[in-house]
Amino acid sequence: MDPISREGLARLEHLLAEHIGVPCQQGEHAGRVELLRRQVRHAVTGIDAYLGAVEAGSSAAGLRERALDLWQGLERIAAAFPEPAAGVGVVGPGVRSASPA
Repeated sequence: MDPISREGLARLEHLLAEHIGVPCQQGEHAGRVELLRRQVRHAVTGIDAYLGAVEAGSSAAGLRERALDLWQGLERIAAAFPEPAAGVGVVGPGVRSASPA
């Protein structure tokens, strides 16, 4: 299990971008896709803020709990998608198994 890290965040963000796809303006799922993209973007931003605070030397104790919630939310979204075929769309080891320490 990986702790929250920039590398793990980049893997999750990339995996989710691949699964969710490009923004679409039309179609029956356009609204839901955009809401999901926005949710992922907000979670990534929150986790990035936590990592930035830790890197700056802050204890970020209050932010850690929120970052863990956001991280687990991203993992749940990633787990909702089918596993990629071997060698297809694989962005790195342990993406699905990554969880906060």
